[in-house]
Amino acid sequence: MCYATAGLLLLSIVASAQSEPARPATGHSSQNVLLICAYGLAGRVPDYYRYAGAGVGLARRNRWRYTDADYDSDFTLGLRLGTGRQFEGRVSGSQTLWGLNPYVAVDGRFFGAALGVWAGQLGDFRAEGQRPGRLIPQLRARAGQLTGWHGLLRYADEFGGLGNPNLYLGGAYGGFFQSRLRLGAGLAVPTLAQPGQEVGVYGEAGIRTSFAEFGAYAQPPLGARASSQVGFRVRLGGLAE
Repeated sequence: MCYATAGLLLLSIVASAQSEPARPATGHSSQNVLLICAYGLAGRVPDYYRYAGAGVGLARRNRWRYTDADYDSDFTLGLRLGTGRQFEGRVSGSQTLWGLNPYVAVDGRFFGAALGVWAGQLGDFRAEGQRPGRLIPQLRARAGQLTGWHGLLRYADEFGGLGNPNLYLGGAYGGFFQSRLRLGAGLAVPTLAQPGQEVGVYGEAGIRTSFAEFGAYAQPPLGARASSQVGFRVRLGGLAE
């Protein structure tokens, strides 16, 4: 009787174990890639100056891929180097611009953030009577998925720190054409602007192909005395399929 009871108990344990669904394995894999970028920008502040610049960027991105999740997490360390020219400067006249931008960034499914600093000869960012810019912070914050609707807050992000950086507050949608096209828009607040022209608008677009990512933005002048700026970005390396 005892042997029969033990046998039935063993059979019931085996049957229940076979009936339970298999649980997916947990864990992650890590991928390190080198990112190479090229940047350019041009802009003007009426009655103050015009400027243009170009540069390159190198970054090391560590991407964690989770086996039980449909998203990745990125940690990036990078450095941007730019040079350009300021024309008709009120404070210091025409001058050569240059800047270095070390930064760190983290990006997950629903959030992203970046912090850094621009250092160098950055031009006449402030009103007349102030010294040209030498050191300014760089930041970026995102809330929402890159492949859908998300909000953005940025200042001197990417290459914008080299010339009259804008504080951007807006949103974007990244779900066009199988998440390869992203479009965004919002408010632009330039560091230096004419009185009454402190707030503008901007628009941006980004597209990802099998070999590169391309991005461009524009802050159009809303009046004859309004600030304006345009820029572009090309990035190679570590593209997700």
